[in-house]
Amino acid sequence: MNLLPLVLLAAGAASTPDAAPDLPRVLFLTHSAGFEHPVVKRPSPDALSHAEAAFVDMTRGAYDVVATQECAALTAETLVDLDVVVFCTTGELPLGSGVFDALMDWILGGGAFVGVHCASDTFYASPPYLAMVGGTFDGHPWHEEVVLDVHAGVAGGGRHPAVAGLGDTWTLTDEIYQFRDHPLEPLRLLLTLDPASADVSLGKRADGVYANAWWRDWGEGRVFYTALGHREAVWDSEAFRAHLLGGLRWALEGPDLPAPVPDGAVVLLDAAGRPAPDAWTHRGGGPFAWRAPPASDVLGAQAVPGSGDLVSTASFGDALLHVEFATPHEPDDEGQARGNSGVYVQGRYEVQVLDSHGLPAGLDRCAAIYGKKAPDVVASRPPGRWQTYDIRFTAPRFDDTGGKTADARLTVWHDGVLVHDDVAVDGPTLAGLGTDEVARGPLLLQDHGDAVRYRNVWVLPTR
Repeated sequence: MNLLPLVLLAAGAASTPDAAPDLPRVLFLTHSAGFEHPVVKRPSPDALSHAEAAFVDMTRGAYDVVATQECAALTAETLVDLDVVVFCTTGELPLGSGVFDALMDWILGGGAFVGVHCASDTFYASPPYLAMVGGTFDGHPWHEEVVLDVHAGVAGGGRHPAVAGLGDTWTLTDEIYQFRDHPLEPLRLLLTLDPASADVSLGKRADGVYANAWWRDWGEGRVFYTALGHREAVWDSEAFRAHLLGGLRWALEGPDLPAPVPDGAVVLLDAAGRPAPDAWTHRGGGPFAWRAPPASDVLGAQAVPGSGDLVSTASFGDALLHVEFATPHEPDDEGQARGNSGVYVQGRYEVQVLDSHGLPAGLDRCAAIYGKKAPDVVASRPPGRWQTYDIRFTAPRFDDTGGKTADARLTVWHDGVLVHDDVAVDGPTLAGLGTDEVARGPLLLQDHGDAVRYRNVWVLPTR
Protein backbone atom coordinates (compact mmCIF):
# COMPACT_ATOMS: atom_id res chain seq x y z
CA MET A 1 0.00 0.00 0.00
CA ASN A 2 1.23 3.51 -0.77
CA LEU A 3 0.65 5.59 2.35
CA LEU A 4 0.81 9.05 0.81
CA PRO A 5 -2.34 9.10 -1.35
CA LEU A 6 -4.34 7.58 1.49
CA VAL A 7 -3.24 10.17 4.00
CA LEU A 8 -3.75 13.05 1.62
CA LEU A 9 -7.43 12.15 1.48
CA ALA A 10 -7.63 13.64 4.96
CA ALA A 11 -8.40 17.33 4.88
CA GLY A 12 -5.49 19.55 5.71
CA ALA A 13 -2.72 17.00 5.30
CA ALA A 14 0.56 18.08 3.75
CA SER A 15 3.60 16.11 2.69
CA THR A 16 7.25 16.74 2.02
CA PRO A 17 7.47 18.04 -1.56
CA ASP A 18 9.11 15.73 -4.10
CA ALA A 19 10.14 13.20 -1.45
CA ALA A 20 12.10 10.26 -2.83
CA PRO A 21 10.05 7.08 -2.66
CA ASP A 22 12.65 5.20 -0.60
CA LEU A 23 12.96 7.78 2.19
CA PRO A 24 11.77 6.75 5.67
CA ARG A 25 8.09 7.58 6.05
CA VAL A 26 7.08 9.80 8.96
CA LEU A 27 3.60 10.75 10.15
CA PHE A 28 3.59 14.03 12.10
CA LEU A 29 0.25 14.33 13.91
CA THR A 30 -0.71 17.62 15.61
CA HIS A 31 -4.38 17.00 16.46
CA SER A 32 -5.59 18.92 19.51
CA ALA A 33 -8.42 17.11 21.28
CA GLY A 34 -7.61 19.15 24.38
CA PHE A 35 -5.82 22.49 24.66
CA GLU A 36 -4.62 23.79 21.29
CA HIS A 37 -1.14 25.22 21.54
CA PRO A 38 -0.55 28.28 19.36
CA VAL A 39 2.45 26.62 17.73
CA VAL A 40 0.19 23.94 16.17
CA LYS A 41 -2.76 26.23 15.40
CA ARG A 42 -3.25 26.54 11.67
CA PRO A 43 -3.99 29.99 10.19
CA SER A 44 -6.42 28.24 7.82
CA PRO A 45 -7.41 24.59 7.27
CA ASP A 46 -5.09 24.23 4.30
CA ALA A 47 -2.10 26.11 5.71
CA LEU A 48 0.47 24.45 7.95
CA SER A 49 0.92 25.52 11.54
CA HIS A 50 4.28 26.89 12.62
CA ALA A 51 5.38 23.55 14.11
CA GLU A 52 4.28 21.61 11.01
CA ALA A 53 6.07 23.98 8.64
CA ALA A 54 9.22 23.84 10.76
CA PHE A 55 9.11 20.04 10.92
CA VAL A 56 8.63 19.68 7.17
CA ASP A 57 11.49 22.11 6.62
CA MET A 58 13.95 20.43 8.98
CA THR A 59 13.27 16.96 7.58
CA ARG A 60 13.31 17.92 3.89
CA GLY A 61 15.45 15.57 1.82
CA ALA A 62 15.92 13.05 4.63
CA TYR A 63 12.38 11.85 5.37
CA ASP A 64 9.08 11.51 3.55
CA VAL A 65 6.87 13.45 5.97
CA VAL A 66 3.11 13.66 6.14
CA ALA A 67 2.04 16.48 8.45
CA THR A 68 -1.63 16.31 9.40
CA GLN A 69 -4.12 17.21 12.10
CA GLU A 70 -6.53 14.50 11.01
CA CYS A 71 -6.54 11.39 13.20
CA ALA A 72 -8.11 9.49 10.30
CA ALA A 73 -4.63 9.45 8.77
CA LEU A 74 -3.56 6.97 11.45
CA THR A 75 -5.00 3.52 10.88
CA ALA A 76 -3.88 -0.07 11.28
CA GLU A 77 -3.34 -0.13 7.53
CA THR A 78 -1.26 3.05 7.30
CA LEU A 79 0.91 1.94 10.21
CA VAL A 80 2.18 -0.91 8.05
CA ASP A 81 3.76 1.64 5.69
CA LEU A 82 5.12 3.99 8.35
CA ASP A 83 8.62 4.07 9.81
CA VAL A 84 8.13 6.79 12.45
CA VAL A 85 5.11 8.27 14.21
CA VAL A 86 5.54 11.72 15.80
CA PHE A 87 2.91 13.17 18.15
CA CYS A 88 2.55 16.81 19.16
CA THR A 89 -1.02 16.29 20.36
CA THR A 90 -3.39 16.81 23.28
CA GLY A 91 -6.38 15.06 24.78
CA GLU A 92 -8.14 11.81 23.96
CA LEU A 93 -7.44 11.49 20.26
CA PRO A 94 -10.48 10.29 18.25
CA LEU A 95 -8.81 7.30 16.67
CA GLY A 96 -10.82 4.74 14.77
CA SER A 97 -11.85 1.40 16.24
CA GLY A 98 -8.83 -0.72 17.12
CA VAL A 99 -6.31 1.91 16.04
CA PHE A 100 -4.99 2.66 19.53
CA ASP A 101 -4.21 -1.01 20.15
CA ALA A 102 -2.67 -1.26 16.69
CA LEU A 103 -0.43 1.73 17.43
CA MET A 104 0.74 0.28 20.75
CA ASP A 105 1.41 -3.11 19.14
CA TRP A 106 3.28 -1.38 16.31
CA ILE A 107 5.64 0.38 18.72
CA LEU A 108 6.16 -2.73 20.87
CA GLY A 109 6.86 -4.71 17.70
CA GLY A 110 9.61 -2.40 16.46
CA GLY A 111 8.05 0.92 15.45
CA ALA A 112 9.74 4.26 16.18
CA PHE A 113 7.76 6.75 18.25
CA VAL A 114 8.68 10.39 18.94
CA GLY A 115 6.74 12.56 21.36
CA VAL A 116 7.09 16.35 21.27
CA HIS A 117 6.00 18.70 24.07
CA CYS A 118 2.29 18.02 24.62
CA ALA A 119 2.48 14.38 23.52
CA SER A 120 2.61 13.76 27.29
CA ASP A 121 -0.72 15.66 27.56
CA THR A 122 -2.43 13.01 25.43
CA PHE A 123 -4.48 9.84 26.16
CA TYR A 124 -4.91 10.44 29.90
CA ALA A 125 -7.34 7.53 30.05
CA SER A 126 -4.88 5.11 28.46
CA PRO A 127 -2.21 3.86 30.90
CA PRO A 128 -0.34 1.84 28.24
CA TYR A 129 0.31 5.01 26.25
CA LEU A 130 1.37 7.01 29.30
CA ALA A 131 3.72 4.22 30.36
CA MET A 132 5.24 4.14 26.88
CA VAL A 133 5.79 7.91 26.72
CA GLY A 134 7.31 7.85 30.20
CA GLY A 135 5.34 10.52 32.03
CA THR A 136 2.05 12.38 32.24
CA PHE A 137 1.88 16.17 31.96
CA ASP A 138 1.37 17.66 35.41
CA GLY A 139 1.58 21.38 34.80
CA HIS A 140 4.20 23.86 33.60
CA PRO A 141 5.50 25.79 36.61
CA TRP A 142 8.08 27.65 34.55
CA HIS A 143 7.75 29.68 31.35
CA GLU A 144 10.90 31.72 31.32
CA GLU A 145 14.57 31.55 30.45
CA VAL A 146 16.04 28.49 32.15
CA VAL A 147 19.20 26.44 32.03
CA LEU A 148 18.91 22.76 31.18
CA ASP A 149 21.62 20.34 32.23
CA VAL A 150 22.63 18.13 29.30
CA HIS A 151 23.34 14.46 30.01
CA ALA A 152 25.23 12.10 27.72
CA GLY A 153 22.39 9.60 28.08
CA VAL A 154 24.62 6.57 27.43
CA ALA A 155 27.34 4.60 29.17
CA GLY A 156 30.83 4.07 27.84
CA GLY A 157 31.54 7.50 26.39
CA GLY A 158 29.92 9.45 23.62
CA ARG A 159 26.47 11.00 23.62
CA HIS A 160 22.98 10.16 22.53
CA PRO A 161 22.31 11.68 19.07
CA ALA A 162 19.62 13.97 20.53
CA VAL A 163 22.22 15.83 22.60
CA ALA A 164 25.35 15.23 20.52
CA GLY A 165 25.47 18.84 19.33
CA LEU A 166 24.81 20.48 22.69
CA GLY A 167 27.21 21.63 25.35
CA ASP A 168 27.03 20.70 29.02
CA THR A 169 24.13 23.12 29.46
CA TRP A 170 21.47 24.64 27.24
CA THR A 171 19.97 28.06 27.97
CA LEU A 172 16.62 28.75 26.35
CA THR A 173 13.20 30.25 26.97
CA ASP A 174 10.32 27.81 26.79
CA GLU A 175 7.44 26.33 28.75
CA ILE A 176 8.96 23.78 31.13
CA TYR A 177 6.85 20.78 32.11
CA GLN A 178 6.74 18.60 35.17
CA PHE A 179 5.32 15.06 35.15
CA ARG A 180 3.49 12.52 37.25
CA ASP A 181 3.42 8.76 36.68
CA HIS A 182 7.06 9.31 35.90
CA PRO A 183 9.38 6.64 37.38
CA LEU A 184 12.94 7.43 36.44
CA GLU A 185 14.36 3.88 36.54
CA PRO A 186 13.65 2.72 32.97
CA LEU A 187 14.09 6.20 31.43
CA ARG A 188 17.43 7.41 30.10
CA LEU A 189 17.48 11.13 30.86
CA LEU A 190 18.96 13.59 28.39
CA LEU A 191 17.86 17.02 29.67
CA THR A 192 16.98 18.09 33.21
CA LEU A 193 16.20 21.49 34.69
CA ASP A 194 19.15 23.14 36.42
CA PRO A 195 17.65 23.85 39.85
CA ALA A 196 19.78 26.97 40.21
CA SER A 197 18.14 28.53 37.16
CA ALA A 198 14.51 28.44 38.33
CA ASP A 199 12.39 28.47 41.48
CA VAL A 200 12.09 24.71 41.98
CA SER A 201 9.77 25.25 44.96
CA LEU A 202 7.08 25.73 42.30
CA GLY A 203 7.46 22.08 41.31
CA LYS A 204 5.98 18.98 42.92
CA ARG A 205 8.69 16.33 42.71
CA ALA A 206 10.21 15.27 46.01
CA ASP A 207 13.46 14.28 44.30
CA GLY A 208 13.76 17.66 42.57
CA VAL A 209 14.51 16.04 39.21
CA TYR A 210 12.63 17.76 36.40
CA ALA A 211 13.38 15.87 33.19
CA ASN A 212 12.78 17.56 29.86
CA ALA A 213 13.93 14.88 27.42
CA TRP A 214 14.66 11.17 27.52
CA TRP A 215 14.96 8.01 25.48
CA ARG A 216 13.78 4.54 26.25
CA ASP A 217 13.44 1.06 24.85
CA TRP A 218 9.91 -0.21 24.32
CA GLY A 219 10.04 -3.87 23.45
CA GLU A 220 11.45 -4.10 19.95
CA GLY A 221 10.73 -0.40 19.38
CA ARG A 222 12.44 2.80 20.48
CA VAL A 223 10.89 5.92 22.00
CA PHE A 224 12.25 9.46 22.19
CA TYR A 225 10.44 12.26 24.01
CA THR A 226 11.25 15.95 24.38
CA ALA A 227 9.11 18.27 26.47
CA LEU A 228 10.38 21.31 24.60
CA GLY A 229 8.59 22.97 21.68
CA HIS A 230 5.96 25.30 23.13
CA ARG A 231 7.24 28.47 21.52
CA GLU A 232 7.68 29.27 17.84
CA ALA A 233 11.18 30.58 18.52
CA VAL A 234 12.18 27.17 19.88
CA TRP A 235 11.03 25.44 16.69
CA ASP A 236 13.06 27.96 14.69
CA SER A 237 16.28 27.40 16.65
CA GLU A 238 19.03 25.25 15.20
CA ALA A 239 19.69 23.68 18.61
CA PHE A 240 16.13 22.41 18.97
CA ARG A 241 16.01 21.16 15.41
CA ALA A 242 19.24 19.20 15.89
CA HIS A 243 17.90 17.86 19.19
CA LEU A 244 14.61 16.68 17.68
CA LEU A 245 16.18 15.27 14.52
CA GLY A 246 18.82 13.44 16.54
CA GLY A 247 16.12 11.83 18.65
CA LEU A 248 14.06 10.93 15.60
CA ARG A 249 17.03 9.43 13.79
CA TRP A 250 17.95 7.30 16.81
CA ALA A 251 14.35 6.09 17.28
CA LEU A 252 14.36 4.92 13.68
CA GLU A 253 17.90 3.64 13.19
CA GLY A 254 19.30 2.93 16.66
CA PRO A 255 21.71 1.66 17.73
CA ASP A 256 20.61 -0.11 20.90
CA LEU A 257 22.61 1.99 23.33
CA PRO A 258 23.98 1.07 26.75
CA ALA A 259 22.04 2.85 29.47
CA PRO A 260 23.77 5.52 31.56
CA VAL A 261 25.14 4.48 34.94
CA PRO A 262 23.71 6.45 37.88
CA ASP A 263 25.88 7.99 40.57
CA GLY A 264 26.55 5.54 43.37
CA ALA A 265 26.10 2.41 41.26
CA VAL A 266 28.54 -0.49 41.53
CA VAL A 267 29.63 -1.39 37.99
CA LEU A 268 30.26 -5.11 37.50
CA LEU A 269 30.55 -5.16 33.69
CA ASP A 270 31.12 -1.96 31.74
CA ALA A 271 29.40 -0.88 28.52
CA ALA A 272 31.77 -3.02 26.43
CA GLY A 273 31.43 -6.05 28.68
CA ARG A 274 34.78 -5.64 30.45
CA PRO A 275 34.63 -6.94 34.02
CA ALA A 276 35.46 -4.54 36.83
CA PRO A 277 38.62 -5.54 38.71
CA ASP A 278 37.97 -8.32 41.21
CA ALA A 279 34.23 -7.99 40.66
CA TRP A 280 33.55 -11.64 39.80
CA THR A 281 34.41 -15.16 40.70
CA HIS A 282 32.93 -18.39 39.45
CA ARG A 283 30.47 -20.50 41.35
CA GLY A 284 33.08 -23.20 41.83
CA GLY A 285 35.84 -20.67 42.50
CA GLY A 286 38.49 -19.21 40.23
CA PRO A 287 38.91 -15.95 38.35
CA PHE A 288 36.70 -14.55 35.60
CA ALA A 289 36.88 -17.01 32.66
CA TRP A 290 34.23 -15.81 30.20
CA ARG A 291 35.29 -14.21 26.91
CA ALA A 292 35.42 -10.44 27.25
CA PRO A 293 37.24 -7.39 25.89
CA PRO A 294 40.07 -6.55 25.64
CA ALA A 295 41.21 -10.18 25.50
CA SER A 296 38.38 -11.00 23.07
CA ASP A 297 36.95 -9.21 20.07
CA VAL A 298 33.44 -10.22 21.15
CA LEU A 299 31.26 -7.26 22.14
CA GLY A 300 30.14 -8.07 25.65
CA ALA A 301 31.16 -10.69 28.18
CA GLN A 302 30.24 -13.99 26.55
CA ALA A 303 29.52 -17.11 28.53
CA VAL A 304 31.97 -19.92 27.84
CA PRO A 305 30.06 -23.19 28.09
CA GLY A 306 31.38 -25.23 30.96
CA SER A 307 33.24 -22.36 32.64
CA GLY A 308 30.52 -21.99 35.25
CA ASP A 309 28.22 -19.32 36.57
CA LEU A 310 29.61 -15.87 37.33
CA VAL A 311 29.02 -14.69 40.89
CA SER A 312 29.71 -11.12 41.99
CA THR A 313 32.15 -10.74 44.85
CA ALA A 314 29.97 -7.99 46.33
CA SER A 315 26.64 -8.70 48.00
CA PHE A 316 23.55 -6.52 47.93
CA GLY A 317 20.28 -6.03 49.75
CA ASP A 318 17.61 -3.67 48.40
CA ALA A 319 18.82 -2.38 45.05
CA LEU A 320 18.11 -1.26 41.54
CA LEU A 321 19.87 -3.62 39.13
CA HIS A 322 20.54 -3.11 35.44
CA VAL A 323 21.58 -5.90 33.07
CA GLU A 324 21.99 -5.87 29.28
CA PHE A 325 22.20 -9.15 27.37
CA ALA A 326 22.06 -10.59 23.87
CA THR A 327 21.10 -14.14 23.07
CA PRO A 328 22.84 -16.02 20.24
CA HIS A 329 21.09 -16.98 17.03
CA GLU A 330 20.49 -20.73 17.35
CA PRO A 331 17.72 -21.52 14.85
CA ASP A 332 18.24 -25.29 15.04
CA ASP A 333 17.71 -25.40 18.80
CA GLU A 334 14.40 -25.33 20.61
CA GLY A 335 12.99 -24.54 24.03
CA GLN A 336 15.48 -24.29 26.88
CA ALA A 337 18.41 -25.00 24.54
CA ARG A 338 17.92 -21.70 22.74
CA GLY A 339 20.11 -18.96 24.17
CA ASN A 340 19.58 -19.94 27.79
CA SER A 341 21.01 -18.11 30.77
CA GLY A 342 19.62 -16.35 33.82
CA VAL A 343 20.02 -13.31 36.04
CA TYR A 344 19.88 -14.43 39.67
CA VAL A 345 19.26 -11.59 42.10
CA GLN A 346 21.02 -12.40 45.37
CA GLY A 347 22.02 -15.60 43.60
CA ARG A 348 18.56 -16.97 44.39
CA TYR A 349 15.76 -15.34 42.37
CA GLU A 350 16.12 -15.95 38.64
CA VAL A 351 14.85 -13.67 35.92
CA GLN A 352 15.10 -15.99 32.94
CA VAL A 353 17.24 -15.16 29.90
CA LEU A 354 16.21 -17.08 26.77
CA ASP A 355 15.61 -16.55 23.08
CA SER A 356 11.81 -16.39 23.30
CA HIS A 357 11.29 -13.96 20.46
CA GLY A 358 7.92 -14.44 18.81
CA LEU A 359 6.68 -16.83 21.50
CA PRO A 360 3.94 -16.30 24.11
CA ALA A 361 4.83 -15.70 27.76
CA GLY A 362 5.63 -18.70 29.93
CA LEU A 363 7.03 -19.64 33.32
CA ASP A 364 10.28 -20.77 31.68
CA ARG A 365 10.58 -18.14 28.96
CA CYS A 366 12.40 -14.84 28.74
CA ALA A 367 11.70 -12.37 31.57
CA ALA A 368 9.87 -14.98 33.66
CA ILE A 369 10.60 -15.17 37.37
CA TYR A 370 11.58 -18.72 36.65
CA GLY A 371 8.92 -21.23 37.64
CA LYS A 372 7.08 -18.61 39.71
CA LYS A 373 5.48 -16.08 37.37
CA ALA A 374 5.37 -15.44 33.63
CA PRO A 375 5.89 -11.84 32.47
CA ASP A 376 2.73 -9.75 32.08
CA VAL A 377 3.87 -8.55 28.64
CA VAL A 378 6.09 -10.17 26.02
CA ALA A 379 8.79 -7.62 25.20
CA SER A 380 11.57 -9.85 23.84
CA ARG A 381 13.82 -8.76 21.03
CA PRO A 382 15.24 -11.13 18.41
CA PRO A 383 18.55 -12.89 19.03
CA GLY A 384 21.60 -10.74 18.45
CA ARG A 385 19.95 -7.49 19.61
CA TRP A 386 20.82 -6.08 22.99
CA GLN A 387 18.05 -6.38 25.55
CA THR A 388 17.69 -4.86 29.01
CA TYR A 389 16.45 -5.78 32.45
CA ASP A 390 15.87 -3.03 34.99
CA ILE A 391 15.06 -4.70 38.29
CA ARG A 392 13.90 -3.00 41.48
CA PHE A 393 14.57 -5.51 44.23
CA THR A 394 13.43 -5.53 47.84
CA ALA A 395 15.25 -8.13 49.88
CA PRO A 396 13.39 -10.46 52.23
CA ARG A 397 13.03 -9.25 55.79
CA PHE A 398 13.97 -11.16 58.93
CA ASP A 399 13.37 -10.72 62.65
CA ASP A 400 16.00 -10.88 65.35
CA THR A 401 15.78 -14.67 65.49
CA GLY A 402 16.36 -15.05 61.75
CA GLY A 403 12.73 -15.84 60.94
CA LYS A 404 11.48 -14.40 57.68
CA THR A 405 8.89 -11.67 58.12
CA ALA A 406 8.47 -10.57 54.49
CA ASP A 407 9.12 -12.12 51.09
CA ALA A 408 11.55 -10.73 48.55
CA ARG A 409 9.85 -8.51 45.98
CA LEU A 410 10.71 -7.87 42.33
CA THR A 411 9.68 -5.17 39.88
CA VAL A 412 11.08 -5.88 36.42
CA TRP A 413 11.16 -3.85 33.22
CA HIS A 414 12.14 -5.86 30.14
CA ASP A 415 13.30 -3.67 27.27
CA GLY A 416 11.62 -0.73 28.98
CA VAL A 417 8.25 -2.46 29.48
CA LEU A 418 6.95 -3.24 32.96
CA VAL A 419 6.55 -7.04 33.05
CA HIS A 420 6.48 -7.68 36.84
CA ASP A 421 5.02 -5.09 39.21
CA ASP A 422 6.19 -5.48 42.81
CA VAL A 423 5.81 -9.26 42.80
CA ALA A 424 6.30 -11.13 46.09
CA VAL A 425 8.52 -14.19 45.59
CA ASP A 426 7.89 -16.84 48.21
CA GLY A 427 11.31 -18.43 47.96
CA PRO A 428 14.31 -19.09 45.74
CA THR A 429 13.88 -20.32 42.17
CA LEU A 430 15.63 -23.42 40.84
CA ALA A 431 19.40 -23.79 40.39
CA GLY A 432 20.40 -20.82 42.52
CA LEU A 433 23.05 -20.64 45.21
CA GLY A 434 20.80 -22.27 47.78
CA THR A 435 17.32 -22.77 49.12
CA ASP A 436 17.95 -20.48 52.07
CA GLU A 437 17.13 -16.77 51.89
CA VAL A 438 19.41 -13.96 53.00
CA ALA A 439 19.30 -10.24 53.66
CA ARG A 440 22.24 -9.67 51.33
CA GLY A 441 23.51 -11.75 48.44
CA PRO A 442 25.49 -11.56 45.18
CA LEU A 443 24.39 -11.21 41.59
CA LEU A 444 24.77 -14.40 39.55
CA LEU A 445 24.89 -14.71 35.76
CA GLN A 446 24.22 -18.27 34.69
CA ASP A 447 26.31 -20.42 32.36
CA HIS A 448 23.69 -22.72 30.84
CA GLY A 449 25.86 -23.88 27.96
CA ASP A 450 24.94 -21.12 25.47
CA ALA A 451 27.03 -18.18 24.24
CA VAL A 452 24.86 -15.47 25.78
CA ARG A 453 26.57 -12.07 26.04
CA TYR A 454 26.29 -9.47 28.80
CA ARG A 455 27.32 -5.84 29.11
CA ASN A 456 26.62 -2.78 31.26
CA VAL A 457 25.75 -4.65 34.44
CA TRP A 458 25.48 -2.47 37.52
CA VAL A 459 23.81 -2.41 40.92
CA LEU A 460 22.60 0.71 42.74
CA PRO A 461 22.01 -0.04 46.43
CA THR A 462 18.84 1.63 47.70
CA ARG A 463 18.97 0.64 51.38
